[in-house]
This record gives sequence, C-alpha cells and structure tokens, in this order.
Amino acid sequence: MPKRGNGETGRFSGWRAVMAACTVAALGAIAPAASAAELSIVFTSTMADIEPVEGEGGLANLATLLRTKRAEGGTLFLHGGASLAAGVLSTFDRGAHMIDLLNELQPDMMAVTKRDLGFGKDELTLRSYEARFPFVSANTIDRNTGKVMEGLEPSALLDTPVGKIGVVSAISPELTVQYIVPDIEVRPPATIAAEARALRAQGAVYVVAILDNAPEAVEALRGEPAIDALLQLSASGKDVLEDGNGKVFGVHVNVKGSAFVLRLDGDGKAPPALTGADIVPLAGLPPDPAMEKRVGVYLTRLSELLDITIGTTATPLDTRRAAMRTGENAFASLIADAMRGHFNTDLAFINGGNIRGNRQYEAGTVLTRRDIQRELPFRDSIIAVPLTGKALREALEVSAAGVNNQKGSFLHPSNMAVVYDLKQPAGSRVVSVTVGGKPLDPNATYSVALPTYLAQGGDGYSMLKSPGVSSPSASSSSGAGGKLLWEIMAQHLTDRGTVSPRIDGRITER
Repeated sequence: MPKRGNGETGRFSGWRAVMAACTVAALGAIAPAASAAELSIVFTSTMADIEPVEGEGGLANLATLLRTKRAEGGTLFLHGGASLAAGVLSTFDRGAHMIDLLNELQPDMMAVTKRDLGFGKDELTLRSYEARFPFVSANTIDRNTGKVMEGLEPSALLDTPVGKIGVVSAISPELTVQYIVPDIEVRPPATIAAEARALRAQGAVYVVAILDNAPEAVEALRGEPAIDALLQLSASGKDVLEDGNGKVFGVHVNVKGSAFVLRLDGDGKAPPALTGADIVPLAGLPPDPAMEKRVGVYLTRLSELLDITIGTTATPLDTRRAAMRTGENAFASLIADAMRGHFNTDLAFINGGNIRGNRQYEAGTVLTRRDIQRELPFRDSIIAVPLTGKALREALEVSAAGVNNQKGSFLHPSNMAVVYDLKQPAGSRVVSVTVGGKPLDPNATYSVALPTYLAQGGDGYSMLKSPGVSSPSASSSSGAGGKLLWEIMAQHLTDRGTVSPRIDGRITER
C-alpha cells in the first residue's frame, strides 16, 4: 500500500496532482467561454444512511445537482464528511460503500469529522486509500508522529477558473471524548486560521473553512481575514447560510436534506466576488438515474441481509435524537432491559448516542433486522463488569450534564430509578438513585451490563473504565464474554414475539 504525504500543506502529491489537473481540464472543456470566470461551490455533508427517507434527498438527488452545475460551468464539490458512520450498511463494511458512491460523484475533497472515525483510525486510513479525492483535517494529529494522521491532508489547494481555492477543515475536540482514539490528539479548531493564512501565501484567492460541530471556535474563525467562507456542521437546529461584506457563514445540519451553493466571479488573479449563496433542498430535485441504480444495488444487498421479521411492538416508539438524549425513552429502556436480561446483571446502561435510527414507529409495527441494525449501527459489544455505587452515581452526573446540549452520553438504565434536578449546576443534578427498589450504596459493588465503548471510558465516562477492555469490538473482558448489541436486541425480540415498552418512571425530574 503506497504511503501518501500528510505534511505537504495545501498541496496534492503524486496522483492527486494528476487528478486535480484532469479535473481542471474537464471543467475547462465543458465550460463555455462566457463562464470561464464563474465558479459554483457545492457543499453538503452527512449521508451515512443510503436508505431513502420521505421528505429528504439523497445521493441520487445530489448527483443531479452536481451534473447540472458542472454543465453550466466551473464547479467545485466540497464534501463535509460525517458519512462513513453510522449507516446500516456501514455496520458491515465500515463505510467502504460510501467511498465507492462518492467516487462516482467526484468530490474535490472531503472534510473528516468525528463521526468518520467511528470505526477507528485504521479504518479511516483504509477508506482514504480507496478514495479518489483527499481527506482533509488540519487538527487531527497522530501522537506517534506529531503530524496529521496518515491518510489525511491538512488542507487542499484547488485550481479553478476564478483562481486557486483553498480548503481547510477542523475536527471537533469531542472526538477524543466520544470515541476511543488514544493515538489521536485534536488541536483547538481555531488553530486552522494559521492553515488558512498559509493557503493565502500559496496563492489562494478564496479560502473555505469547514468546521465539525465546534461552535466554540466559530467567533474566532469568523473574524479571521484569511477565511472567506466558514461552513459549520451542526448536530441540531436548522440550516443557515448568511452572506455579507463578501463573507459567507453557513451551518449545515446533520441530515441528508440540503446542499449549499456559492457562486463566485473572478478573473483568476484578484480575489473573486461572491455573487450568490443558496440553500438547495435536495428532495426537490429529480434523482439521477445512474446514481439511483448504483445506490439500488447496495439497497438490494441490504434487503437480502436484513428483511427478516424479528418481532412486533405493541406500543409506539420514538428514536429521534431529542427523545434519546433528554429523558426516559421506551425503546432505550427496552434495549437496556435486554442487555441486563442477557447477562443477568444487577443493572444495565445504554447511552443515547448508540441509538441512531431517528425514527417513529406506530403501535403494531412489525420490526425487522433492518430496523434494529438501523437503530444500532455500531459494532459495539456488550459486556458485564463490576462497578461501585460511587462510580455509578458519578456516571449519572455526567449523563445529566449533557442534557441541555442533547449529548449522546445520556444514560438509559435498567433496574434503576434516578431523579434529576436539571435546574442545579452540572455535577450536582442527581437527587436520588435506587437499584432494584433499594437506595444506591456508594460502597457496594454492582454487576453492570454496558457497551464496551463505555467500559473503555468513552463519552467522558472515565469512572466506568474497566481493566481488560481494549477495543470496541472486544469479545471478552475481566467481567463476562461480550456479544454485539444488535444481536442481543434481535434475540430479545425474537424470543418474545411482541413487546410493549413504555415509560415507567426510571428517569424523572424534580
């Protein structure tokens, strides 16, 4: 496997230079003379799940937008990342299918986000070698080398009809809290301002910065003179695209519903002028037949694997983001109960961020393996470990601290009842805790079923870290043998046939 340079700031090396030259030549060939000084920049992100969702656009709709813009003239396609995990198919191939599909769409680069490291550093490096476009992240540093992680570039410098366009991106500092990547250091996102200035020094007439869900860095980067467009990925809210004084600020929400289109005019020498900035709903575009066919091949494979009935829910279920990360949830409780039952432990925890379906199910819905894989896309195994009552209470404080920001660290318990007072400061929100109807004893040791991710201290749960748990896919630990979460859940449903999960008061607020 050939090595690719990760220290050449803003430059392609080897085949990248060839690809960039071919792209520019192709743009020049299709662009009429009148459009030689015009450029469209298309930006989107977050399409990990290729299954169609009503009211949302997908890759086939995006292909239509790109084909239209490329026919009109010079076009750059900047991808914001967050697409290699956590979709249903990525459970099987770690995002390889997405690289295959994106290669067809021909991005000029892809920003790396924390979600793209969901399967670990080595898998991301493998995906980067499969891609025909560079992966960009300036602040994802390998502790072993002190340089940007292998397979990534700190920035990209792209030739276009209006001059050289620089692109730099920063990953969220939450990476090292939410994912198990001990070899990775995340430098403060605001430090990419220096990379933007370096791109200017290399001849960039326009610089785009892509920020992975790091709102704390927005103010500093918006004021950076070297950055012309700052595009931030956000986990919630709505799309925003503002332009003023020639600058652009955008917030792209983590759903596969839209693309941003910026239009620039220039002579290839002086800084180009911004002539337009639009949010384009992808669902309003007809699907491209060729891409629809390509996606359909993968969907057919999924159907063969996943269209197997495993049970029925007699009660409605809600797995949307807010429902999973702010309070008690019937589906999350069902999962926690299945975990505890499988290991026969005193209690169990599942974190809301492990559940990703973002769906609503009506009472009477027949559930398939597809539903369970969509809801639980990470290949995380469940283990049983001993934990003290003191550690459990500390974990519940971490859980309550993230409610206001809808963090995935919110814990759903089994055989536990906890009362929170969310009006209190973070760290002092747990009012009372019972296990099996008895007050939590800080000095007692309890057997707990939980994902290996939490047992490694993921999501900030250092107090849950257990010796002997070395990887998210570990099959054993010092506690009991592990089993994949979706397998436990599927077996639980199969054994019962029909389930009726409800809110039962295991999490309440004062």
